[in-house]
Amino acid sequence: MDEVKQFIQFKLGLHNYAVEMSCVREIIKPVEVRQLLGAPEFVQGIAKVRDGVVTVVDLRKKFVIEPSDEGEPRIIIFESEKETEKIGLWVDDVVEIMESGSLEKVPNIIHRGAIKEIIKTEDTIIPVININELFSGDVLTWLNSDEVGSTENI
Repeated sequence: MDEVKQFIQFKLGLHNYAVEMSCVREIIKPVEVRQLLGAPEFVQGIAKVRDGVVTVVDLRKKFVIEPSDEGEPRIIIFESEKETEKIGLWVDDVVEIMESGSLEKVPNIIHRGAIKEIIKTEDTIIPVININELFSGDVLTWLNSDEVGSTENI
């Protein structure tokens, strides 16, 4: 596993995580997020970004992580082939863009759906979130369900 990849390192609560840079469309400052009736608790709502609408997800709520007051919150928007499936991840801070070839497979005892691999640095390890697996389950199922319905009454 010595292929060098680029990652965006970010904070959720007090902990660092990363995502592969190739799946990120853009990183923006927080915008107004409109809450959606019937959405899972970890779906903050929808936001207008440029000419489109992005569903904003808060993994802190999904995985019960205390928010941090440190840093500058950001929304990481991910690439999507379908316009209706644009997803943004609310994070407490974007730390840096990093390159690493020092990657480890996820130990068998860790749920592989959420964590893709682990970056080893001199000082620490950083879990890499598997965005496709994370969002392919409950969020995309909810987005494609009849529960979402019309947003005209929001």
